[in-house]
Amino acid sequence: MAPFVTDEELVSRVKKGDHEAYRKIVERYQSVVFTVILHIVKDRQLAEDLSQETFLQAYRALPRFDGRSRFSTWLHQISKNKAIDWCRSKAHQ
Repeated sequence: MAPFVTDEELVSRVKKGDHEAYRKIVERYQSVVFTVILHIVKDRQLAEDLSQETFLQAYRALPRFDGRSRFSTWLHQISKNKAIDWCRSKAHQ
């Protein structure tokens, strides 16, 4: 069994160009991100799509992640904001 790798270690590896480390982050948090989004949008397919967008957005923003909060808290907030932004955009259509 492989030793547990902390979020901080994975983030550090991703920042150094290790794409496999980001895959591990996605595996670790995909159900949490999906659940957060599903709770807000109430649509499974939409939640799946927004979850993918969330992970892409987080990957692009990762160089700016400074570690002042836990990675899981940061990702949770991105997930929540992604779902809320989608709801807001639908309200204006």
